[in-house]
Amino acid sequence: MFKRLADRVSLRRQISLLAGSIGLAIVGVTTIGSALLARGQATDMAQNALLQVAQSMADRLDQDMAERLREIRNVGALEPLQPYWLENTGSLRKVLETIQRSLPDYAWIGFADRDGRVRAATGGLLEGASVSQRPWFNDGIKQAAVEDVHAAALLESALPPNSDGMPFRFVDVAVPIADASGHIVGVLGAHLSWRWADIVRREVLSSRRPELKEDVVVLDRAGRVLLGSNPGATPYTAADLASGHFIVHSAEGDRLAAAAATRGRGDYPGLGWIVVALQPVDTALAGANRLTALILLLGLATAVLGVVAIWWAAARLTRPLAQLTGAVDRIGREPNARMTRHVHGSPEVLRLSASVRSLLRRIGTAEAEARLVEAEASQAVHAAQDRVRRLGADLHAMQVLAETDALTGLLNRRAFLPLANDAMSYFKRYRRSICILMIDIDHFKGVNDLYGHAAGDEVIRQVGRIISEAIRTTDKVARFGGEEFVVLLRETDLKGAAIFADRIRQTVANTVFEPEGPCLRSTISIGMAEAEFTDGDIDHTIERADCALYAAKSDGRNCVRSFAATASPSLRAAA
Repeated sequence: MFKRLADRVSLRRQISLLAGSIGLAIVGVTTIGSALLARGQATDMAQNALLQVAQSMADRLDQDMAERLREIRNVGALEPLQPYWLENTGSLRKVLETIQRSLPDYAWIGFADRDGRVRAATGGLLEGASVSQRPWFNDGIKQAAVEDVHAAALLESALPPNSDGMPFRFVDVAVPIADASGHIVGVLGAHLSWRWADIVRREVLSSRRPELKEDVVVLDRAGRVLLGSNPGATPYTAADLASGHFIVHSAEGDRLAAAAATRGRGDYPGLGWIVVALQPVDTALAGANRLTALILLLGLATAVLGVVAIWWAAARLTRPLAQLTGAVDRIGREPNARMTRHVHGSPEVLRLSASVRSLLRRIGTAEAEARLVEAEASQAVHAAQDRVRRLGADLHAMQVLAETDALTGLLNRRAFLPLANDAMSYFKRYRRSICILMIDIDHFKGVNDLYGHAAGDEVIRQVGRIISEAIRTTDKVARFGGEEFVVLLRETDLKGAAIFADRIRQTVANTVFEPEGPCLRSTISIGMAEAEFTDGDIDHTIERADCALYAAKSDGRNCVRSFAATASPSLRAAA
């Protein structure tokens, strides 16, 4: 059918249609490509701007928290206050209230003795009450400490309610207080109202243009909302937050998002907060959309002009071809016609005319040339196939390098987490137990300091080898960084994991890592956790195993602890 239709359409129209279609396709592809490029550049610019907003907010949070820690530490170190900590509490209360007036964000400042009884506090609140079970007291008696955002436990009924009815939430700052002889006599603690963070948020957003419609959300290290709508929710995945840039899909519309983590400042170590800056996609890409419409209009106008020009050019170009066609037709119709006359119009038409004249003479040559072209094409195809095979091998080698730890040959974090998440999905679907082991080499810094980094690397390599030789083919082991390893045990509960972990621990403890040199030995501590259905993802199980590892370190190292056996009420209490 197509051939019959082509036979009825003149060459002039075919050239016009073909060239016009190609022109429209080129204009369309160029227009779409330009529009996509403009949209991509606009997206990159918007995401970079959002990243600056998020980083600015994160820096402000770090700066303010560092200043609060420095203020409380400076007050605790004032020599003139040493006689008043345990004796003249009335004067001490006045000093604390003066500090509170200088910075109203302090909702409460108080001093508690070593037994946890509050001796002096702003407004007299909680004086005489025991705070010995509060995390800020237990951490602050040891060293300067900062506790993450938490709801008011003891002060909620003592403080006047917020004007907006929202419950009180605090960030605690605490420092140990020493007397003149250097003995710790108590803890100076301050509750910083979390409403301070909302003030910082408004200040950061006020420096931006309102028409940008930007917003800021603050998350804790687990991804739960601390500041923003729906507190306590986990609206973003760990992969999105790790990528730094992502798009949020919701019923209100899509929004661009950029995430920046707080890093601490000076003596303030940071609490792992994550700041997410948001902007509606339509707002971010409004300029790009206008540019796309303009490019489309220009492209359509160019296409129309091109079609007109092509129609005129086709008429001019096909005229000599029509003359040559008539001359060739006469050769077939007239017995005495042997040769066509030269037809002029363009170099191409002239050459075509000459080719027709010598067609019979060149049939053999044309066939030989066709065979040569076919051979060259076949060689080119084989060469291209070889290059594709080599490229595939190179890509596979690069993937192996990207997913393998160079020192131990084990999986790295990037390769381990997808496998662990697959195991978590399998556990939730088929209820087959899995356990996570967090393994850390004890006193590893001492190994590097005493024997050198080469010896330290050898210890890491041999510990990795011991673990990898002990696991089954279905289990996975990875080096998470430094001297830390993580093991995923399938079809294994805590009892079986404990037997496996203790066998590894004993093997490492009995190993001489440099038999040719100094008698270098080392031990490991292991924390275990079994996956639970309440775990949102494998990161929650890893976090619990890490808590168990911390307990193993605290219990003297060279031991195995499980999360269920080590988690205490003080560790699980809200900050």
